[in-house]
Amino acid sequence: MRGQLTKLIEVARLPNVTLQILPFAVGAHAAMDGTFVILEFEEEGDADVVFIDNATGGLFLEKSEELRKYISIFDIVRAAALTADASIEWIEMLVEEPLWKSKRRVTG
Repeated sequence: MRGQLTKLIEVARLPNVTLQILPFAVGAHAAMDGTFVILEFEEEGDADVVFIDNATGGLFLEKSEELRKYISIFDIVRAAALTADASIEWIEMLVEEPLWKSKRRVTG
């Protein structure tokens, strides 16, 4: 697991990557219904879409109101998460002192 955490730190430091941790202490949040990916395309004529992952495969949502809803959910979750720098610091701490041995907790 340390190797995986170290790789996350490495990738999180890339200029085109933002990694943020959403601590359990945040509790219930807007994205608890399930995982989703917002796919944005630069080419004119290629509409942005939301892909929702579920047990039977997935679903693509293309309507603008659906896209706005998921962008809003993403913004809410991102605002509740630790900053990118704080997230990297938290992962670095876990590399040195695994959570199951730690007395520290992230409070958000």
